[in-house]
Amino acid sequence: MREERQKLLDEYAATSRTFADAVERLRCPNTEGEAFMNSLAEAGTAHRACERSRIKLDKDLAQR
Repeated sequence: MREERQKLLDEYAATSRTFADAVERLRCPNTEGEAFMNSLAEAGTAHRACERSRIKLDKDLAQR
């Protein structure tokens, strides 16, 4: 059980970092037009992955 929780925490931490990195790329002043749209799509995908990880972690914690 402890290993499963650690795995979920590690996954959540990794997806959170990926999301934060994607958002930081949006702030780059060199990002215009199509590059901005691609970065925005990447941030959306990263956000959904982060949210899925958080939901899994929440479910695991609720069961305990």
